[in-house]
Parts: sequence; structure tokens; C-alpha cells
Amino acid sequence: MPEGTVPLAAFEGTAEECGRQFGEFTLETYPGYRRQVDNAYRWFTGLSSLETELLESGAPHILDLYRGLTDVCGPPVAEAQAPTDGVWGCTSFGLSGSVTLDGHPISGGTRDVHMDKAFHHIVLRMRIKDAPNMLMHTYPGNVLGLMGFWSTGMSIFSNALYSSLEASEGLASATWGFLALAGTSAPGAAEVAEKYGVLGSGNCLVSDPDGTSLSVEHNGGGVSIIPAKEGIATHANHPEGQKTAPLEPEDYTTVDTNEAARSDSRYRMHGLWNLFNAERGRLTAQKAMQILSDHTHYPLGICAHMLNDDPERGTTAAIIAEPSRGLLHATRSNPCSNWPVTFEA
Repeated sequence: MPEGTVPLAAFEGTAEECGRQFGEFTLETYPGYRRQVDNAYRWFTGLSSLETELLESGAPHILDLYRGLTDVCGPPVAEAQAPTDGVWGCTSFGLSGSVTLDGHPISGGTRDVHMDKAFHHIVLRMRIKDAPNMLMHTYPGNVLGLMGFWSTGMSIFSNALYSSLEASEGLASATWGFLALAGTSAPGAAEVAEKYGVLGSGNCLVSDPDGTSLSVEHNGGGVSIIPAKEGIATHANHPEGQKTAPLEPEDYTTVDTNEAARSDSRYRMHGLWNLFNAERGRLTAQKAMQILSDHTHYPLGICAHMLNDDPERGTTAAIIAEPSRGLLHATRSNPCSNWPVTFEA
């Protein structure tokens, strides 16, 4: 991956103004790249009455923001298509202030997707009048991103969850994600997921201003909550919850062998926990980025590299969030070979 930095897309104003600016930025800077704005239109116009009610109560600025975004970008120009890049990876973590050097919580993770996606990553900063500000690692046209934080002090880092069956009922993952970020606690976000359910399959590691972190797994079996262990939460791509684990598929088709995929996901979850635990009390954003550069399962593992020049697999970004300090640090591609850039909320 050539050296480079993740571009910053920064907007200020009312929620609707920020949405319009983001739409104009996406169409002008990434012409022809409509996948995210088309998905945004479909989600926004397809909100159920329950989802609209929940957002009006918990995050009303999101509705205004999407009005501006969709007004600029218009309806989809093509039929919805399933992603062609598979569900390769991603790893996430949350650290309580009790295990960090300065007492501030830290969260973060890696994006492991098709290597071409590295050139579509952006950091989105919105300073919204009369609403929480956001600093998210995302794609052009994607407001949620599922990696970053809001000025509420809530952060979220997502992973694909390998599952044989997806949930057919519940809130859209975007709806739940916005409600989680607009909330005040990780347990509160988990309660919303358990109460209403979440469509599809996936995992989101949520952290709050008090340093509490937990993972919310969801698939066709329901919602399972995986709490932090001794102030450290980690997650990869296999389900571990009581309701979700039975739906781990026998066939892992996104990496070379089923056994390699299974053991790799478990290392990225439990091995990462061990790496953080070994630095308990000394953890900083810099140390966390160093740990994300781990090559124990090279070319797989936490810092994953292309195997046989196959662009389907590899770490395209590493992101560290310090919500209490208003900072997000991100690399373009592998953290072992690229300097992070720091962004301020």
C-alpha cells in the first residue's frame, strides 16, 4: 500500500446543513461512488414507525442530517447489490481507564476488508449545532461508519460476525448504532439491542464515558452481550454469546481454510486481550497502536497482510479513539508500516 493519510471530511452547521455538505462532498470528491449514499437513502426512506419514534426521541438531529444528505444525493441510481468484498475481518477493543496509564478510556480496532477500500476510507468530523459532534472513520456518504465516537463520550467499533443465519426482525443496525452513540452508557445501548433486536448479523463493541465496554453480538439466534473482562473488552468475527454462538457456520469461505479462519478469529479476540493485559496500567494510544501491529499469525492475525497478492484480505486501517480527549488516530493500511494521523473532534 503506498504511503498516505486518511483524508478528513469536516463540516459545521445545523444537522441538515452538515448532511447537505457531506452529500456535496461525496458527489464531487468521489464521482461514481454512490454505494453509501444509495444505502443511506434506502435506510432513511425505509425507517419503520418505531425506528422513527426512537430516533425522534433519542437522536432527532440524525433525521435532519439525512434529510440534507438525501436531498442533495437523490434516490439510488441502481438496484441494491450485495457487497462483493465478503466479510473478511475487523478486530475491536475497549479499555477502561483502570488499565490505561493516564486513567482515560481508549477504544479502537482494525478494518480488514478489500485492499481497494483503503482509498475510500475517510475520517468524518461533524460539529453540529445543538447536537452531539461526531468523529468517525467511515466511507464517503456513510454517516454512521461504526468506528469512532461522538461528543457524548460513546464510542463504537464494529465487526462482521460469521453466522449461518441472520436476524430477520429488529432495528436496522444503523438505527441501533445511532441510538447507542447518542446514549449515555454501554449497558443502556445493550438494553436497547436486547429489547428490540437488531437486523442481520454483526458485532459492535460499545464503550461509554465511564470506561465500561461490552460487545453486542446479533444474528438469527438473537442478541448476546459479551462483557469486558477485568477492564478489557476485545472481539473478532466468531460469535461467543449463548444465543449467537450456536449459529457459527461450519464453512468459513473468506479465508484459505476453515481451521485457519476459526483459529485466527479466536487469536484476534483472546490473543489481543492477552496482549493488552500484559501492559495493564501502562496502556496508551501509542501502545495500543503498537499492539494492533502484532504479527503473531502473519500474514493473518491482528495486523493482516495480503496473502499471495490477493487484495481480498488485509488490514486497511487501524483506528484508536480517545473520546475523553476528543482524539482519533488512524492509519491508512497496516499499522506496522504506516504512521497514524491524529484528528481532533
